[in-house]
Amino acid sequence: MYRIKTVFLSLFFTFLLFLFIINSIYEGIYSFINPFFYIYYDITLIILFSVIGSASVIPILLSVVIAALFLINGVNTVNFSGFFNHAAFGSFFISVIIIQILVFIFIPYVFSYLISKGSGLTKSIYIPVSVIFAIVFFTAAVYLSAGKINILPSLKYLTNDMTGKLINVYNKMGMDYFTTVKMRILIFKALKIIFLLLPAILIIFSWMSIWISFIFLKKISKKNNYFFNNIKENLLYWKSSDYFLLFLILGIIISIFSVGIFKYIGYNIILLSSSVYLVQGLTIISFFFNKLNINIFLKILGYLIIFIFSNPLIIFVVMTGIFDMWLNFRKIETNKKID
Repeated sequence: MYRIKTVFLSLFFTFLLFLFIINSIYEGIYSFINPFFYIYYDITLIILFSVIGSASVIPILLSVVIAALFLINGVNTVNFSGFFNHAAFGSFFISVIIIQILVFIFIPYVFSYLISKGSGLTKSIYIPVSVIFAIVFFTAAVYLSAGKINILPSLKYLTNDMTGKLINVYNKMGMDYFTTVKMRILIFKALKIIFLLLPAILIIFSWMSIWISFIFLKKISKKNNYFFNNIKENLLYWKSSDYFLLFLILGIIISIFSVGIFKYIGYNIILLSSSVYLVQGLTIISFFFNKLNINIFLKILGYLIIFIFSNPLIIFVVMTGIFDMWLNFRKIETNKKID
């Protein structure tokens, strides 16, 4: 019975993985700015690994190969609108697929492997995420430098393309106000800033999706901790390294003393650092919710208020995470620290 259940679950999640691969390849580079893709892949791969362990690499490869064959056979009928309308199997197409495999598949697989070996949550997340994105960004920098490619025209094309897609959506929804020339210009400028901050956004989506998946799967397997081999990590006591503050300071210095597009290097670092301190601030809030025995309804309401009134409250939560280094709001003892 156990073997039948294992085989069934393996086949089911392999099929889900195949569907996600097809969907993300079809979406192209736009899949990277869809946070749900990260969560879908993470949950699927974590569960698949928990079912058959390291052998999950076999169904993963199988899913990738079948998806490739499926796309090859249907290449003449599928409109790959997410790839700048390049030839379906051009170098850009292939590079996007490789990056998708690294980000969507390799990272959660390595995370699952490290967790299964008893590594802490923080270590299991930052090792694969930092390694993969270091490789991706370094390769991109070398490629752009060697080919003397100006990234600004590509950025303008991508921003125009996305602006056009949004305008079409607003037209279909009858939201005429957002289709005016004034709003089109504002949308274009906002999207340009978003794409300049894309490196940090991709890393944030990647690491936070694993964090969310961990919390979700830990909750639904609370009794037997099925997915994480009885890992005892208590996220209410999670705290980032004190040295991580230097990373935030570096971003602030770069953003102050750089000019032009180079300022966005600093902005990316600040945004990435803030995401870590945002999570630390949220764990502090969650700690006090539990300490005060706040019921689940009021907890959800509290989190909703934080994100609905995002500008002042999220900044407050981030600052709470930063000042926790000195004030130690939860009075965490050394032996209770996580990683």
